[in-house]
Amino acid sequence: MKPALRLFRIGWTQIKRDGMLLALLPSPFLAGLIFRIAIPAINDILEERLSVSLTAWYRLVDGFLSCLTPLILAMVFSFLLLEERDEGIGAFYQITPAGGYPYLAARIGMPMAWSFVVNVVVLSLFTLSDLAFSAILLISALNSLAGLVMSLMVVSLAGNRVEGLALSKLMGVSFLGLLAEWCIPAPYHFFGAFLPSFWIGKILTEGISLFAMASGIAISMLWVVLFAKKFNQKMG
Repeated sequence: MKPALRLFRIGWTQIKRDGMLLALLPSPFLAGLIFRIAIPAINDILEERLSVSLTAWYRLVDGFLSCLTPLILAMVFSFLLLEERDEGIGAFYQITPAGGYPYLAARIGMPMAWSFVVNVVVLSLFTLSDLAFSAILLISALNSLAGLVMSLMVVSLAGNRVEGLALSKLMGVSFLGLLAEWCIPAPYHFFGAFLPSFWIGKILTEGISLFAMASGIAISMLWVVLFAKKFNQKMG
C-alpha cells in the first residue's frame, strides 16, 4: 500500500507540471455550474414560448454530469500512465515493489476513489432533480467503477499517448448505456446492460434497488478484470 501511495503523490506532482492535464481537473465543477445555470434557463424559455418543459429530463442531465466526473479524471491519469510508458518510467516501476497491481492502484484505482469524492460534491452542489443523498452516494460509487473501466480500457489497448488520445474519444461510448435506459423501451433497452452506465440509468429512473446495484458492480468488475489482465500482460 505504501508504494502505491507514494506513486499516487508523485503522479499529482507530474500533473501539476502538465498544463493540459491540470486544466482538466476543475472541469466537473465547471460543467456542473453550466448545467445548473443553463438548463433551467433554457427550460424557462421553452415553457414560456413553446409550452415545452425539460423537467422530466433533469435526471438524465444529472446522469450525464455524474458520468462526466470520473470520465475526466480517468482521462487525466490514463494520459499520465501512457506518458510514463512512452518515457520508459512505467517499465522501471515494474521491477520495483510498486510494479504490477500496486502501480495500477496508484495510477488508476486511487484516482477513481478520489473521483467518488469529487462526484459526491459535484452532484450535491449542482443536481437539477431531487436526488436523495443515498442515491448520490450509490451513483458516485458505480461511476467510479465505470471510470476505472474506461481508464483501464485506454491504457491496455493504447500503445502510446497518441493512440491513447484517439481511444479516449471512445470513452463517450460509456454514455450509451445511460441513453439506452432512458430512450429505448423495455425490454430492448437491456442491449445496453453490458455498459455500467446502464445500471446508473436504472437507479435514476426506477430508484435504488439491490438488483441494479449488484448488476452495475458485477458488470464493472468483469470489465476491470479483463482490462487489468491485458494491461499487465502488455507491461510484462
